[in-house]
Amino acid sequence: MRKTAISVLVLAFVMCIMAFGAMAEEVAASADTAEVAAEVAKVEVSSDFDFLRFAKERVLPDFHPTVKVEDAQADFDEKPHMIQLGDGNDFTRARVGIYYKGWLRQHSMLVEMDYRAEERKVRVNVLKDTNGLNLQGARFFKDGEWVSVAAMGWK
Repeated sequence: MRKTAISVLVLAFVMCIMAFGAMAEEVAASADTAEVAAEVAKVEVSSDFDFLRFAKERVLPDFHPTVKVEDAQADFDEKPHMIQLGDGNDFTRARVGIYYKGWLRQHSMLVEMDYRAEERKVRVNVLKDTNGLNLQGARFFKDGEWVSVAAMGWK
């Protein structure tokens, strides 16, 4: 009786391991497919729009006018890539980290910028800001609104 019970438990254990192995392979296969789809959607593009310079010289002063722009640094968190909506409203998106000196310490912003080359318009969303003092007082960039680059004096 004991041997039968032990063999049944061992068999059940082996079947569980095999089932988990099959599920793991299935999850890995679907993850690979998702990664490939994500890579296809995020094809890097070369853009005539300078996201880094724009973030440093226009976005940062708009949200934090007292910051010294010449001391700030900007770097890509996510390189520019094309977002195709299919309705003719395609745009280029990039995520930029901006690092700047505040009154007491170093701060950083993470902004997501969308650029429409045909219309020369940009949309800025602040994803993170360690110095959230003036986010509501932005002059040009309101939540999700497209702004003309030419209206800001940007060439």
